[in-house]
Amino acid sequence: MTAVSPLSPARPRVLVLCPGPWDKQALGARFDTRYELLYAGEELIETPSLWDGVRFNVFRWVDQTVKAWRGQGLAGVVGTGDYPGCMLASLVGEQLGLPVPPPAAVVQLSHKYYSRCIQQKLVPEATPGFEPLDPFGGPPKLQRLGYPLFIKPVKGTMSIRAQRVHSAGEFRQAVHFSWRERLAKHLLLRPFQHLLERYTDGKVPAWHFIGEALLEGTQVTVDGFVERGRAVVMGIVDSVMYPGTISFQRFESPSGLPGPVQERMRQVAVRLMEGSGFNHACFNIEMFYDPAQDRVSVIEVNPRMSYQFADLYERLAGMNTYEAQLALAVGQPVPWRAASGQAGAAASFVLRRFSDARVDQVPSAEEIAQVKERFPGTIIQVLCAPGERLSDHDQDVGSYRYGIINLGAPSRDELFERYQQVERMLPFRFS
Repeated sequence: MTAVSPLSPARPRVLVLCPGPWDKQALGARFDTRYELLYAGEELIETPSLWDGVRFNVFRWVDQTVKAWRGQGLAGVVGTGDYPGCMLASLVGEQLGLPVPPPAAVVQLSHKYYSRCIQQKLVPEATPGFEPLDPFGGPPKLQRLGYPLFIKPVKGTMSIRAQRVHSAGEFRQAVHFSWRERLAKHLLLRPFQHLLERYTDGKVPAWHFIGEALLEGTQVTVDGFVERGRAVVMGIVDSVMYPGTISFQRFESPSGLPGPVQERMRQVAVRLMEGSGFNHACFNIEMFYDPAQDRVSVIEVNPRMSYQFADLYERLAGMNTYEAQLALAVGQPVPWRAASGQAGAAASFVLRRFSDARVDQVPSAEEIAQVKERFPGTIIQVLCAPGERLSDHDQDVGSYRYGIINLGAPSRDELFERYQQVERMLPFRFS
């Protein structure tokens, strides 16, 4: 936990809960002169045993954190992580009387089944058929859907265990867990389950799955924020898959979708987020556009900012989404303006392999510095270390991430030229 210095009236004091690598890289470099940034909860994501442990109690942790920070002059609390960061920030901030999203909205939108129920009420035309599935209850007894269908955990990350299934047999294979995996899943999601019992009817546990009607088309992410009950869409990023897979190759902006389609997506996002009760924070919504059906569909809602895309908006529109999140956290107006940035195109490229491997070499700090010197503003995240296997980390079905490269360029052609040069300069080696 960060040591507390005397309160500085010139800089609002903001507590960042469960900060991840993107937070530490972006916040300190850009916003230390404008905000006094304090950090807590790193151990919940850096030491998984603390988060997995049977003795961990989410409400006790929140109460202890509130007690530690009450009277310390906090102006805001933020958490950009999907789990547990954004949930803990809403719980802590609510008790401290700070502008945070209502915990009920964050919890319900974070659970894919309860989120679908909200979507069905507010944007039914953009909501596919769906139903809850018990992965431990034998062959599913489908009530509303038929095969093929898409399944995913009601609480998961990075498309882990998310896949298309064509039969009950494929379903059983997709949700097969060893007893160790099953125990780990229950322990990991135990805090979320406790939140569900407080903020929902609790009928669909945290470790269940959801089945959904198949969606097709172009996938995008709609980024925005809700300020004093009013939703604003900042932009749309195209989510491009590796051919024939559901693994992301890159996230590219500006979107290539037609303007009228993007406007429909904006309207869906505004209706959904304003009607959900979400407030005082950034959000991102994954959507599909199916040109054959001329249909916009919601894939899922993430009640938090997309830290991976924060710099893309700065490159294109002149404002980093961390800037929006910090302003919302302290109750200040978001200085959003649809202005032009220095780049004409920007993307977040995901480095992947499609077979497991041992990591023999990753780029050194000096090699990464050389890339940044040649291409200023480039962001590089190394997701593995020598001696590890790629499968040691949580991964999508059938692919293995090992790095991320964010960069911009004056044009789309130059963007891809720069990416190819950067990739060649980063010596990853596997065996």
